[in-house]
Amino acid sequence: MRYRIEYADGRCCNFANSRKDLLDWLKALKDEKIVDIRKVYKNGVTDSVMDNYRKYLEK
Repeated sequence: MRYRIEYADGRCCNFANSRKDLLDWLKALKDEKIVDIRKVYKNGVTDSVMDNYRKYLEK
């Protein structure tokens, strides 16, 4: 599963190729303002999963 991390300042977003990769990104991006994390399905549809990972952003 792929994830897209979107930032508040309108810069390009980062992609994570797995949940483990996403958690590694979230640990590395402590000073960045993240506005949304979206799960990207194979057909291109995306769903917001920000609520599921909010606890990792607050640490």
